[in-house]
Amino acid sequence: MIRGIIFDMDGTLTEPHIDFQALRRELGVMVGDIVDHLKSVDDAERQRLETILHRIEEDAAVNATLQPGAAELLDTLRARGIKLGLLTRNTRKSVKTVLAKFGLRFDATLTREDGPHKPAPEPVLALAQRWGFQPTEMLVVGDYVYDLRCAHNAGARGVLLVNDKMPEWAHEADYIIHRLDELPGVIERIP
Repeated sequence: MIRGIIFDMDGTLTEPHIDFQALRRELGVMVGDIVDHLKSVDDAERQRLETILHRIEEDAAVNATLQPGAAELLDTLRARGIKLGLLTRNTRKSVKTVLAKFGLRFDATLTREDGPHKPAPEPVLALAQRWGFQPTEMLVVGDYVYDLRCAHNAGARGVLLVNDKMPEWAHEADYIIHRLDELPGVIERIP
């Protein structure tokens, strides 16, 4: 039985807005994990890169549009008594912007500033402990491989929302959906 669902923000609850290849070019980080790269550079370079990243993330938050059915899905899940979490590699500021813009609320919200970030298992494990659930009673819903790996690393199940074309790593998903309104049907099929 699924008792908690953790959602990614960009590309999952909101429609994809950030051009990650352009972001990588502007940052000068063409390979590897951007957040990990920020931790590996000196303070001056980190501040320069974070300024760029924050500007792009805040622009994406201000101009965000919800995925079709996102608000209705959250209301439906909440009415069923399912705990709702938001887990993003964005900043707390951009999350606040999106939540305020659309009037969304979650039982818990974790950003990259709150500790280890996806694909690390710690965020899912922390919410499981906070809510008194086993990770097996939780889903992580996202649009990127880090969402799926975060789920699996914690012992939860990963749901991939495909926004465009099927990614090469889609086989890592426990479930695949093409629209958020398909999620209740997935939950009903889980023993």
